[in-house]
Amino acid sequence: MKQINEGLDYTLYKIYIVCGIIFYVVWVFVQTLVFDALNLPGSLSFLVLGVPLMLWFAGVLLYWWWVFLFKENRELEEQIGVQKKRIPSIKSLKSWSTLHQAMAIYGGNIEEQRRNEMKARQPILVWYGFINLMVVWIFGPITLGSLGIYEMNLWVWLGGMFVWIIMMLALTYLLLGWGGRAAEKAYLAPLGLAITQMPELKPDEMGFILDVQKLMPDGPAIIEGKRHGRIVHIETIGIYNLTVLQANPPEFRVRSEEGKLFPDRGASEAVTKALKSLPKAKRWRSIKVNAGPEGIGVKRESKGTNMWLYDLWLAEYLLYRISAQN
Repeated sequence: MKQINEGLDYTLYKIYIVCGIIFYVVWVFVQTLVFDALNLPGSLSFLVLGVPLMLWFAGVLLYWWWVFLFKENRELEEQIGVQKKRIPSIKSLKSWSTLHQAMAIYGGNIEEQRRNEMKARQPILVWYGFINLMVVWIFGPITLGSLGIYEMNLWVWLGGMFVWIIMMLALTYLLLGWGGRAAEKAYLAPLGLAITQMPELKPDEMGFILDVQKLMPDGPAIIEGKRHGRIVHIETIGIYNLTVLQANPPEFRVRSEEGKLFPDRGASEAVTKALKSLPKAKRWRSIKVNAGPEGIGVKRESKGTNMWLYDLWLAEYLLYRISAQN
């Protein structure tokens, strides 16, 4: 899926922003100096100078409503139609979010992915709705006052602005927590996975010595599930990750040298070609791949969060290339 700041629509949006600003500056300059717009009777000055700015700003707001309500839905359905039966491409590795969506579509739970997308957008829509209400508060009294419909009280207007800013700061904090909890709860289900074991928390022995109360995780966090009928088992202990995918490939090994993957003992031509297609990247540092009759396992030592997703993709990618050759 494209990011929000990608695609033809975003390019046209940037053109709209720049051209709109240039047009409005020229418009004000011509109307003020050539047609003496500031001295027009009644509310005509506001209509001539203010309305074009408000219409331009309304276009900006409407564009983002379209992005949040429709663009992401449309692109998700397009991705589902294209990628449902195809291994996620190397391009999907550009970020964790793009890979997560691609893996959910290929071998995961598409309905959970749809629900996940909707849950992730809810806090954004609430926040953006309040932004729109704040814009109405800013421009509404000015517009009504300029048209002679309402006599604007400057202090009431400024006080309202202060209240809106405080409300937006508080709302942003609350919604970040809401969105974070929803994302943490829902990111595994679309992949067809679930947490089956969490590490126990035990007092840190060094904490007793230093008289500091601190709990440390003891044991692995385990994630399990099924993808394409294969059992997936993932263990995480601190910076160490082990991802195992049930299969019956020929025995082979893969090693990493500064982020570049190389075939090792027993690697077939299919594995060698698959590894050549993967560019050198930090995500592949400190990993080892071992495959045999019981499955394919990827070990990693990394401080990154949820790096096991890249390991799961690598295991599925190698199995896909092996089966394609056979």
